[in-house]
Amino acid sequence: MSVHAVLTALIALLFAAGAALAVFRVVRGPTILDRMIASDVLLTTTMLVLGAFMALERRADLLPVLLVLAGAAGFATIAVARAVSKHDRPDPDDAGHDPLATVDGAPAVLEATRRHVEGLDPEDLDRDDLRPTGRDA
Repeated sequence: MSVHAVLTALIALLFAAGAALAVFRVVRGPTILDRMIASDVLLTTTMLVLGAFMALERRADLLPVLLVLAGAAGFATIAVARAVSKHDRPDPDDAGHDPLATVDGAPAVLEATRRHVEGLDPEDLDRDDLRPTGRDA
């Protein structure tokens, strides 16, 4: 057996092991993010195998297949990321929702702002105070 054949068999074995582990994670989960990462790994492994095959056999006719796989993987990742980020955001229509509740010190800042605004007298404000200044101008 030649060195080339041994290396090819070893690389094929590693690709197969990576694909098998990715399929296991897709099936097992437990979260949608685990499944998405595993499907990305599986698609990447497929693209690597296809690219290696194209290089070894000197075939450029499979390049469109490779590009479609790469595009599908990218779009799927973006779609899942957007869906998960929408799912994780709190609903602003919920009663008692405070958009700054997760920011450290936000309740104290909000309370200080409320006290400051309540202490202002509208008669004391000049129209010049209401004009934008600095970079807002």
